[in-house]
Amino acid sequence: MPWLRILLALACVAGAASAVHAEGEPDAWSQAKCARYDKAFHELLDLGDRKGETEGFIKGNEDFIKAGCSNGADVCPQSAGDFKLANDLTLAAMGFGTASTFLPFICRSAK
Repeated sequence: MPWLRILLALACVAGAASAVHAEGEPDAWSQAKCARYDKAFHELLDLGDRKGETEGFIKGNEDFIKAGCSNGADVCPQSAGDFKLANDLTLAAMGFGTASTFLPFICRSAK
């Protein structure tokens, strides 16, 4: 099993290193992932009745997209509608080949 941990660590390092050019600009794959996420997000919103999603969740996703999907946005689903949209976005993102670490979803507990 140690080889599996080494392989996963190397994959993470390689992915992080290839995500940004030396100039600090996102590489073509990072830009493509963001464009695909943007498309999936808006298509899912158009398909749904937009009942149940919170404005904070919608705005968090929009801010993430506007930042080129690289702002490390903390988008935390709060309602059943948010969780449904987050699940649908996760499935869509995995379908177009992104890792789950690409997604902006994280909830931090208040101290």
